Parts: sequence; structure tokens; C-alpha cells
Amino acid sequence: MKIFLRLISFLSFSLILSEDYPNKKHRNLINAPTDFLGREDRKYGDQSGNRVLCRFYNQGSIGDQSSSFSGVYPIGSGHAYIWEFSPVVAASVIDTNGNRKHIVSDGIVGLSDASPEGVPWSFEPLAGFANPNQEYLAMSDNPDSWPSSWPNRDADWNGEWNGQYGKYVRADQESYFVMDDYFNSEYEFWPDENDQPSLTTSSPDDHRRGLGIEIESRGYQWNHPAAEDIIIVTYWITNVGSNTLDSVVFGMYGDADIGGSSDFNDDDAWFDTENDMVFQWDNNNWSSSYGGFQPAYFGWSFLESPGNPHDGIDNDNDGMVDESQFDGIDNDGDWDFERDDIGADGLAEFNANYPGPDADGTEGNGVPDVGEPNFEITDNDESDQIGLTSFYSAPYPSVYPANDDVMWNQLKPYEEGADSSTYFQVPQQNVDQTFLYGSGYISLQPGEKKKFAIAMVYGENMADILRNTNTMQNIYDNDYSFAKPPLKPTMTAVPGDNMVTLYWNKFSEKSMDPIYGNDFEGYRIYRSTDPGFIDAYTITDAYGNITFKEPIAIFDLDNGLNGPHPIGYNGVQFDMGEDKGLRYIYVDSNNVINGQTYYYAVTAYDKGYDIDFYDNGFSMSENLQPIAPSECSVTLDLDYKGNVVSLSENAAIVTPNSPAIGYVPPNTMEDGQKFMQHISGYGSGSIEVEVIDPFSVKDSVNYQVLFDTLNSEEVLGFSIRNQDLIIETLEISSDSIAMASYNHIDDRLVITENNDGDSTVYDTIYPVLLTNFSGDIIYKIEDDYTLDAEIGSFYIKNSDLLLSGEITVSYRFFHIQDLQTINGETDNPLFDGMRVIVQDKPYDLNEDSTGWTTGNCNYSLLAMNVSRFYPADFELQFEGNLGDSITSDDYGTSIPFRIKNITHNDEPPFRISDFDQDKVWDRDESISIRPYGAIQDGPLITIRFNQDSLSISDTTIFDTLLVGLDTVYTDTTIYDTTYLEIIDPVAGDVFHIEIDRPFSVKDRYSFTSKSSRVDKTISKNQLDKIAVVPNPYIVAASWEPRHNYQSGRGPRKIDFINLPSVCSIKIFTISGYLVNTIEHNQVFENGTESWNLLSRDNLEIAYGIYLYHIDAPGIGETTGKFAVIK
Repeated sequence: MKIFLRLISFLSFSLILSEDYPNKKHRNLINAPTDFLGREDRKYGDQSGNRVLCRFYNQGSIGDQSSSFSGVYPIGSGHAYIWEFSPVVAASVIDTNGNRKHIVSDGIVGLSDASPEGVPWSFEPLAGFANPNQEYLAMSDNPDSWPSSWPNRDADWNGEWNGQYGKYVRADQESYFVMDDYFNSEYEFWPDENDQPSLTTSSPDDHRRGLGIEIESRGYQWNHPAAEDIIIVTYWITNVGSNTLDSVVFGMYGDADIGGSSDFNDDDAWFDTENDMVFQWDNNNWSSSYGGFQPAYFGWSFLESPGNPHDGIDNDNDGMVDESQFDGIDNDGDWDFERDDIGADGLAEFNANYPGPDADGTEGNGVPDVGEPNFEITDNDESDQIGLTSFYSAPYPSVYPANDDVMWNQLKPYEEGADSSTYFQVPQQNVDQTFLYGSGYISLQPGEKKKFAIAMVYGENMADILRNTNTMQNIYDNDYSFAKPPLKPTMTAVPGDNMVTLYWNKFSEKSMDPIYGNDFEGYRIYRSTDPGFIDAYTITDAYGNITFKEPIAIFDLDNGLNGPHPIGYNGVQFDMGEDKGLRYIYVDSNNVINGQTYYYAVTAYDKGYDIDFYDNGFSMSENLQPIAPSECSVTLDLDYKGNVVSLSENAAIVTPNSPAIGYVPPNTMEDGQKFMQHISGYGSGSIEVEVIDPFSVKDSVNYQVLFDTLNSEEVLGFSIRNQDLIIETLEISSDSIAMASYNHIDDRLVITENNDGDSTVYDTIYPVLLTNFSGDIIYKIEDDYTLDAEIGSFYIKNSDLLLSGEITVSYRFFHIQDLQTINGETDNPLFDGMRVIVQDKPYDLNEDSTGWTTGNCNYSLLAMNVSRFYPADFELQFEGNLGDSITSDDYGTSIPFRIKNITHNDEPPFRISDFDQDKVWDRDESISIRPYGAIQDGPLITIRFNQDSLSISDTTIFDTLLVGLDTVYTDTTIYDTTYLEIIDPVAGDVFHIEIDRPFSVKDRYSFTSKSSRVDKTISKNQLDKIAVVPNPYIVAASWEPRHNYQSGRGPRKIDFINLPSVCSIKIFTISGYLVNTIEHNQVFENGTESWNLLSRDNLEIAYGIYLYHIDAPGIGETTGKFAVIK
């Protein structure tokens, strides 16, 4: 065990300090002893915005004692690298007795510095910087973790992210908290002369103690390949006391366990003053933890460490002397008025929450202001940096936070000309390393603020971690100069039978990059069997390091930007797709295994930029900096067992399974029933309803498909309206607005037509009804209220309604409104799990559907001409035989049939071309249908039949012949002719003429959805399909998760498949002993139940043969057997 090994290996180190070191123990970092002192604001947050997962606590501690949240890399692997880290701030002060004291404040929990009563002398979080009614510190991707108002911001920041650079999130994921050392009461030192006890015996917790420092901490993660192995943390340190702190050292205590907590005692550590970094690695490059793996390199790097802006020295050799983020000067001259003059709130037109020009006039005023990019605190390069000045690494627990004097001596900064080995020490390698590194000295005047920025960095080897560090330093110095990736789409995954259906929205296409504009390019789809998408990372760079995930599909704009992007990263280029066009539904059936848990993600990526993108039409801007494409991230939250608790909106977890036996899919109609009803209009196009998500289809909901002209008479669109009448009571807010539960309210006037003798009276009805609560007063649109139908917002004008504070409204709403995709497009938005596909038809003769529909007549069409189409279908309905007179045209030519307009149910005017003038229609004479009668240029349909007595058929014979080494292919066609008897039409025969007609505003269709169901009759006949997989179970199953456990083999399971939707499963040994009972009660789409191979006493089962009995009420019973071979 780790604790035992540490006691033996490092006993000698306990002799050099005044007290024995405690063993490394798991401490509860949330419910700490500080709770009884009212310090109940401790919270945590998980940084998971790229390939690194790490838990941060708002009292400063980093990591979770080698748990599944503790510096895990790559995310999803479970490979933890951290026991615990914490920032430390040390300073030399004079206490109340005039003695020199070295006070060290930190957030360490594992080896905490505490009072004799056990109360930690440590950082504690300040209240108000997170929602107090939940457990998380403020995370940018979790608005529920934000406070209702920020203590350090004005009211106009309420509901906005408290970003360093403005009211927006700069990284893919950020965290934020504030802490101070108020409770570090170890020494008789009161940093604030205005907050001292009248007697030194007063309770120290009644007054500020410690060094009088306050720290704002921000964590940043990017999913970009250049930063996906890094977490950046910035610490703004403020002296909130009244004493000048003239010798301050900022540093970090750390205990990394490279290889995991069961392989921690063979680590090496070193430092690099040129790159201001410290790092640690496994000595033999192998860990026995988690089933065995090759650990990465782990380290920390100073990205920024403030120097002295008043010493006249260029401390960081960047060509600027005494640059500062608080001198009101753009020291490096990189503020650009065309790009950066966006105002103090940091928001520009490209931000989604842009409120308009700043009220204080700072936007567009031509001068840099605090809060704008590339000026003062938003310009990372405006700081005269010191860098790494000390590093001490030795076997645990040589660095012991409980002894401030020892810590101070280990943190003392190197001074020019001194022996560097005194300040940079690594006395032993191949041990359980702990280390302490620092940067100093700096001074802090009362009220003065300075920033340190560090990066937690990983690399596959030494070269990779150095490369990652240098890359991140350049990015940091350029103020995180990433192209902003597109916004995340919202994706839903639907499990099926050996398939998974994904669908997502178009939200990403609204993205706006602050520099490159609207540069959205496409979507990439990923599939993995682990939450970190580790098995999707298959693309390496020129150094052999894994860089990109390999997508299973790419859907990109059809714009010519395809193949490898011209701008590469470390020798590898981003695949821009193949101009396939955008899609929003993807069905994955490629080797999808039922019972296997899959993780899917849909990411949006942008175009990047190259010097010819403007000329090629890929970008609206010219002369921008070339850059590789960027891709939105996928984030996840895990529990302590490594199980996914939640994923970002563009990812999903799904397990495909077969449905329950007897399953009937949604919208399945009985024989003879018609799903889509054409209730008005004469359009002959098709409207199909496709079920994409059967889980979302509601039962017995009526919908109507309506057509309307849009911006011109020629442009037609369609809408889907829910026919349920919504009746609800709404509260009126203080700004006189009441919000309906649905948007896209139907507010189109309904026009009614009433015929009164010789006149037609038209009336209009407004479809939205607004009343008072009791419903006895109806209020008028415009007079009493206005309606923004698109967002469902009622603005109330009537004073009586405003006084009452509520309204009652009734309305219908559109799921989809005014779509122009009526030519069979398949990317229409989904609603209630369904997608409607509309295929319009232009005016034309439908030759496939025109012909004899009743009878044996074998007349063919010699000619059929349609001029100026009429929107109807027609039939020649024979009521007599050839030569009979049933009716006649206006010229007295008789015919044996009636001409019917079957669309409008009338008989149109017609004319016979009586070639022989015998006043009788002959079978070779033309028939002209004239729906508008005497109108010369009206629609005209002319029909002339042909009586062909000769039938010609052909037969083709294919043959092959080998000639030397060549194969010669031959074919012979034989024609045959047959004389046929002409069969004339007789009474009862029907010739159908079908005209394709486009949709119009008069067309209206209706359908009623039906949810999925189970047919018990079918279920009874399918009981024999029930089975166990795998059978036999041999050691493991393919769907079990990868091994990432410190001990044991992890969870395992078998599946009972093709079950009824409700049943009991009893499992017996071969001797009849009941092992376990499982109750299966699932949705109809899931006919699978898993068993974890544990008995009802939660014990592992033995290998052998097992029997099972299935009892499905109302359906029947069945039995079977399976084998377990361990």
C-alpha cells in the first residue's frame, strides 16, 4: 500500500524537522473542519474542456488525491497524475512582538497546516462568487453555478459570465473563484491596521489574519490541438491589508503521482529555468496501474510572473523595460483601433450577447480603455516577468506545508551570482517525488494587484512537453490568439437495433469569429467506446504524437474548400471534407453492436484562413493572419467511479438494443387506413412524415401542413401547426410582458367566406384570444396588447390587465414555420421526433399514372397534348360500347362515355374532332377537354388513341468467348412480332388522365401521430427469440469498458435480449438455487436487460451453467440456459 511504503522509504526525512510527517490520507476537501467556523462556501469544479480532466477547489487545492478527477490524462482513460497541488504565497513580515516571521498561505488539504484543534490555516473561498444553493464553483459552461450577481461587478453583469476579458467566455471552458487567507491565524500578525483586536487574546477568526492577500483564480481550457494537453490557471494577487509586503514569493506545492497511486515510487523530476517550467516523469516509463500503461510527462510552467516595473531592468528580455498592466500605457503598441476599440465591457458586434455601444462612451472613442483587448490587464505581454527562481523536489514528505520556515527556505529565490544548486535542488530520483517551486521576490503595496499565470501541461515525452510549453507560452503572450471555434450544436442520439441515429440543430452556423467573421465550414461526427474519445485519436503529427481525432463522417459546405487545409500544425493538416454539403441527421449502422455503450459527438469547425481565401471567396475579409481551422470542444463530467454524469450539448451516450418483441413503430397504420389526409386544395405533390426519434413521437397529436406565399406570390413555403388549442394563464412581468409557453404562435388572420344570394361576404377572425383570468372580458390586439408571435411575447397595454398581473390566452403554434424546402429536401428541422419531407410537382402530365385503370381495352396513346394546364384530374368513364350515344359535344357528336373532372366532381366542356363528320366518335378521333369552355386561350387537353395490332418483343442473349488471353463479350438481340386483336372499350371501362399540380395556399393536409406500441399477439409468437448474449460468457464481453481501475477487473455484464417490454427474469443454478431476480420494465424500443453477474447478495457468481425463466404477464413464459466461463 502507498501509505506503508511511504512510512518505510522516507523515515529518515522525519528526523530533520521538528515534528513527524503524517501519512498521505484521503481527506474530504469539501466538508473540511472549517465548516463549524461558518466557512461553508467550499466548492469544486471540474476542468474538462480538452484532453485534461482535473478537479479544482475554491480554497486553492488542485487535484483530488489520485481519484478519477485528479489530473486525468487523456480524459476518459482514468489515468490520474496528481495527488494534490496548491498555490502558495509566502512573505517575510514583522509580527506584533517585533519578530521576523515567514508566513506561508496555501490551500493544501492532504498535508494541511492546522491549529491544534484541527482548523486549517489556509486559504478559504469568499462568498458570493458561486451559486450558494449548489456544490460547484462558477464554471463558464454551467450557468446554474453562477451567482445571481457578482460581488465585484456592476448590476449589468448579472446573468453574464464574469470573464477577464469581458462579459463572455474566452476559452472553451473557464472556471472562476476568489479566496483569501483571512483565517491563517498561525502567527501574531494582523495585516490590516484597521482590523485588529483590542486584546491579543481575542478570537483570531474575528479579524483578518494571514498576509492580507486576496486571490482571484481563473482556469482556462481550449480544445485546439495546440492547447488540448494544457490547463492554464491565472492568479491575480491583491494586497488587501494596510502593510506593504516587500518580499513576496508566489509558488506551488505539488505531489504528482506519475503512473497512478499504485505506481508512485519510481518518479523523476527536473526543472528548466530557460522555459520557466518544472516537470516529472516515470523513471522506467511504465505503470502497473489501471491494467498497465505508458505514462506521459507532467509539468507546470510559469507563463507570467510579475517582476518589478520600477527597477529600470528588462527582467524578461522582451525588449520592454518596466512594462506594466497598470500604467495606463499600451507598452507593446499592439492595441488596434479598428479591431480593439470595442468598449470597456469587452463586447463587440460579433458577440452573441452584444448589448450595443457602451453607455460610458468607451466604444469607438479612438483611444484604448481598460477592458478592451490588448490593453493593460487584457494584454498578457505587458508584464516585466521574473520567471522560475526556485525549485525543490525530494521524496515525500520532504516538502511539508505545516512548517512555514522550512517552506520559506525552500522557496527562497535565486539571486544573480549565487550558487544555483542551493535554490534548485533535486537530491534524489526514482522516488515518490514532491516538489515546491516559486517566483520572486515581488512587492505588493496596499491595494496593489499582480498576476501570476501557470500552465499544467502534459506531453507524450520530453520533447513533446517542451514543445507544448513553448507553444502555449507564445499563445499566452499573444493573448490566447486562437481563432474562436464555432458554437456547439445541440445533438440528440437515438439508439436503434444495431444502429444509432444522430440529429442536431443549425446553431453553430450563427457563429461569428471576432477576427475572421462568419467562417463556419462544417460538422464532424465522432464515435468512441470511451468518454474521452481515446480510440478516436488516431491521427499523429510529424513527431508521432497523437493530434487529431478521426471522424466517422464529415458534412461540409459545398464551396470548393476541401481536402487537407493549407495551414498545418506540426506537420499534420486538418481534413476540410469533400464538399458533401451540410446535413443534420446521420444514421450510424457501420459495425454498431447491440449492448455496446457508445459515445458520440458532433463538432462544428471553421474555415481557418490562408492568404488566398479572400480571392477564392472563402472569406469576406482579406489580408488576415493565416491560421489552421478550429473545432468546438466536447466536455464531460464524471463521478468518482469514472462514470459520465453529463456531457456537453454536442455529445451523447447511447447503447443500441433490439426493441421489445411485438414492437410496432410509431405512425404505423392499420391496413386500409391513410396516414396523411388532404383536407383542402388540389396540389398533387407528396408529403411524407419520417420518424427519426421514436422516443419523442407523441400519441394522438393532430398536426396540419399549411402552405402560404412568403416574400412574393411566386415563393411558396409550408408550416407545421399543432392543432391542440393551448389555453394558459400567464403572469405579467414588471416590464409589462407575459411570455407564452410556446413560440411561433399562429397569429395569421383567418378569412371566412359567406355567400348571401348574389353577393359574397368576407370576414376575418384573429386566431389568438386574450382575456382576463375569469375569461369574461376579451381584449383586442393593438388596442390592449401587442404580440411578438415569433417569440411568444405578449406586451400588455391595458391598465386593468397590468393591475391584475395576469392574463389568460388561447392559441395554436407552429412547430415549423415558413420553410421553403418543398422540393424533396431532407434537412428540414425535426419536431416531436418527426421530419416532414415535401415534394412539390410542377404542372405536367403524369404519364406514369395516365392510362386505362378499369377494363381490358388495349388502346394506346397516339398523341396527348396538354396546353395551359388545368389543376385537376380527368376520366373518360364509359357507360356504353363503341358507337353508343351517352352524351355529345356542343356540335352534336355523340360519345359512349362521360368526361369527368374527378378533382372538382364536375363534367367539363369538350369537343370531338369528327374527321368523317358522321356525328359519332370513332376510336381514332381526337377528344379535346376544355375546362373553361369558350375561352380560346384557356386550358386544353387533347387525347387521341392508337389501335396497334402488332406487338414487337425482343430478347437479348449474352455470350463470352476466350481468344488467347483475352475475353470477347458478344450479345445477340432477337425480335419477335405478334399480331394482336384490338380490344375496344366497353361499358364500365375507365381511362384516367392525371395532371401534376403544384401546391398552393389552398392546400392543407392533416395527420395524427401515433406513438410506438406493442402488439401482444405478435409478442406471444416471438417468445422463442429471447436469448442471452454472449453465450457462453468467456472471461469478458466485447462491450465491457476499457480497464482503468486501480484494482479488480471492473464491471461486467451479459444481456437478455428480445424481451417483452415488461417481464420478470429469474436466474437459477443448474441445481435450482435462485441466484437473482431482475424486473424488466422498459420503453418499447428497448427489449434488452443487462445483468452484472452478481447474485442477489451482491456477490460474484461462480462459473458454470445457469438457467433462466422469463415471465411476461399477459404474454407467456419461456426458459433457457447460458454458460459462464471465467
